[in-house]
Amino acid sequence: MYFKLAFRNVKRQLGNYLIYFITVALTVALLFAVNNIIYSRNLAVFVDRGESAKTTLQIIVVMISMVVAFVLSYATSFLLKRRKREFGTYLTLGMTRRDLLTIFLVETLLICLIALGAGLAAGGFLFQGLMAVMMKLLEMRFAIAAYSAEGFSRTILLTVGIFLTASIASAVYLKSVSIYDLIHGEKKVEKGVRHPVCWFLLTFVSLVGMLACGGLFFREMDKVLSGGAKLEGAGILLSGFILSVVGFHAGLAKSMVALFLRMPGFRSRGFNTFVLRQLSGSLSANALMFGALALLMTFAVVGTNFSFIQKAGQEEALLGEYPYDIMYYSNKYERSEEFPLEAAESVIEKYVGIKKRIPYRIFETGRQDFYSRTRWYEEWMAPGDSFMPVSDFNAVMAPLGVEPVSLEGQYMIVGNNPIVGEADWSDMVYEWGGKSYTYHSCRLDYPKISYLYFYVVVPDEAVQGMECVEQSVAYLTEQNRFDGMALERALRQVVYASTDGPASLTDGRLEFEIREYHRQEENNVSAILVVGALFVSAVFLLLAMAILALKILSSLGEDRQRYEICFRLGMGEREQCRALFRQTFSFFLLPFILPCVMSIPVAWFGRHVLRIAQMEAAADNVPLITGIVAAGMAVLYLLYYTAAYLIAKRTVVRGG
Repeated sequence: MYFKLAFRNVKRQLGNYLIYFITVALTVALLFAVNNIIYSRNLAVFVDRGESAKTTLQIIVVMISMVVAFVLSYATSFLLKRRKREFGTYLTLGMTRRDLLTIFLVETLLICLIALGAGLAAGGFLFQGLMAVMMKLLEMRFAIAAYSAEGFSRTILLTVGIFLTASIASAVYLKSVSIYDLIHGEKKVEKGVRHPVCWFLLTFVSLVGMLACGGLFFREMDKVLSGGAKLEGAGILLSGFILSVVGFHAGLAKSMVALFLRMPGFRSRGFNTFVLRQLSGSLSANALMFGALALLMTFAVVGTNFSFIQKAGQEEALLGEYPYDIMYYSNKYERSEEFPLEAAESVIEKYVGIKKRIPYRIFETGRQDFYSRTRWYEEWMAPGDSFMPVSDFNAVMAPLGVEPVSLEGQYMIVGNNPIVGEADWSDMVYEWGGKSYTYHSCRLDYPKISYLYFYVVVPDEAVQGMECVEQSVAYLTEQNRFDGMALERALRQVVYASTDGPASLTDGRLEFEIREYHRQEENNVSAILVVGALFVSAVFLLLAMAILALKILSSLGEDRQRYEICFRLGMGEREQCRALFRQTFSFFLLPFILPCVMSIPVAWFGRHVLRIAQMEAAADNVPLITGIVAAGMAVLYLLYYTAAYLIAKRTVVRGG
């Protein structure tokens, strides 16, 4: 009997369950897609250190599942409150609370089973889409990926766990609520807002705080990226921004209606007064919720944008960090035995072929004339000054398209760290070998060819009498794309075969820097970062939209009565639709504005950071990235709002 009654109720209230159904189905689809990525054999094959990537994604999935369980429990309580008069009638007719809970759980189970089936079907396509994104990020050709039985079973288990959590919340509510509250709950009058001027002042102060903290945060992060500040200041500003966001939305929700009601021209136009009265109680009651949802969606948008911006700048960052296909860095202080360079070069020749070989040297004097002028000289144990002859410098820079440098009785500082630019050597005259050398320039924009914080480029005669501590080689290879991971392992075998190196070939520093190896590692990180950010952001946005939509639907009982009165007073169907649209759209839009607006400063800051790093091509793509993310968010917003509005319209609006 209970199953038949529950089945009939589901069919009768399918419209009311639509938002719940969409949310569960899309959440299941996302869980299914990510679980299949985690347990797919492709993850271990395509991603180096697949176990680490698998663990990271597993942690993300578990944490997000806990959030989903909590929010869907919240959503289930909305469905209960939406039908409290119906449940109160059941209790009045003699049903027990256990019977009532059984009916509701069967109804929810039916919806979850249907949503689970739809979610698994949609998740199959979503999985292939995410795999296509991963293959693109890993720079591999896409092929249809196989589904995982373990991924399927884990999705089922997580969905069951989410459903059980929601069921417990339902049981607690139905056990504690009184029959009077169920029957007469719709007649409760929402309290108005007290002291709207104070709330408006909170809105204004929070807006100023939000703008100030946001601007100062970006400026502080700019200093952090340039090496001139620590993260503590940025963390304090971020905390201030979070508090300001919550305060702004709470104050705006409680003061907005009161301010509009004080505008005679606005409130007397059409049915604006009725709409404002409708919004007054709902905005005030959900003030803190608006701040929390706006914050949640803002971080979702920012996280997704920066994951794609990071990927956009990856290629140019690699070219700056590893300008040559392969670089060999020797160091006599770190290695006592002879390095088998010829054997290593034969391995490189076998894997990719050597097109050009460019040797260059680093010399030291044992003195710290240049380091003594840096601000970190007293803070850290500074190394000795390092020098490179200008002929070697020009030889290694020429294939990279850098103009040759001419130094006649001068020296040039070349830095690999922004803090090098803070030191001042302009008045320093360097004495060595009976000759004096004056300051030429300090450059931070040259490609990186050394691990050193900075080195000094000097005329060739200036290195006479210095000790050569590093004889490095830059290699241009025959192939631009090759298996960098395999070459790195092969070179480690050569190196450790000639020494008592680490037991594992993955331990210790290798003297070779292989750009393709680092490209593949960066691709691995980007793939996990982007897929994880897409998953987390999509779930957060789904849950935020679901809460807003269900909040609207939970008050339809009161709205139906009020629109019924307006209909009897002469409000036509068209006017009712307009009033309902303004009411629901204003409620839905309030926490959505900030996440959309945040796309602008995120795009500006992303371009700024990339331009600081001299990544102009990547910087030009930032507006497109942020635009696509904002458009995707808008589509999801319209999907949920349209569903909520159509359900509300069917329930509330009276026709002639």
